[in-house]
Amino acid sequence: MPGFDDLRDSLNTGNQTLWLLIATAVATLLTIQTVESAIEVAWPHQRRTARLLPGQRRAVPVWGVVGLLVLAGGLLALMTLGVILWRDLGSTSNQRLAGVLLAAGWLVFMLASLNWLGFGRLLRETGMIGPLALCALLLAADLLLLVAFLDIVPEFDDVWNAIKDLLPFIGD
Repeated sequence: MPGFDDLRDSLNTGNQTLWLLIATAVATLLTIQTVESAIEVAWPHQRRTARLLPGQRRAVPVWGVVGLLVLAGGLLALMTLGVILWRDLGSTSNQRLAGVLLAAGWLVFMLASLNWLGFGRLLRETGMIGPLALCALLLAADLLLLVAFLDIVPEFDDVWNAIKDLLPFIGD
C-alpha cells in the first residue's frame, strides 16, 4: 500500500507554480461569484443611484469594466501558469510584474465590491478617478500577461499531440 510520501511525490506538492495555479483558480472562482452577485441584485436601469453623488453615479458603469479586466487577467494568468507547468518553464520578470499588478487590482476590486473594512465606501468617494485608476492598473497587468502568454504559447500541433497522448481514444 502506498504511503503518504509516495502520494506527495506523485502529486508534486513541492512545486510552487502548481500552488500558484491552484490559488489563481480559486481567486478567479471567487471573482466570478462576486461579479455574479453584483449583477444579480437588479438590472442597471432599476438600480437606485439617486442617493449617490454625481461623481459616484458616473463611476458605476466603470466597475463593470473593472470586473471584466479582473476576470480577463485571471484567465490569462491561468493559461500562462498552465503552459509554464506543462512545458516546465521558469517564470520571467514580466510574468511576475503582471502577477503583482493583477493581485493588487484583484485585492482592491474584492475589497471594494464586498465592502470589507469600509473600503467600498472609501473607493466610491473617489468618484470616477478610483475605478479609472484601477482600470489602468488592470489594463497594464492584462497586457503584460498577454505578452507573457504569447511569448510561451505552444504550437497547435504540440497541443493537439498532448491531447492525443492524454486521451488515447482520439484518433488522427
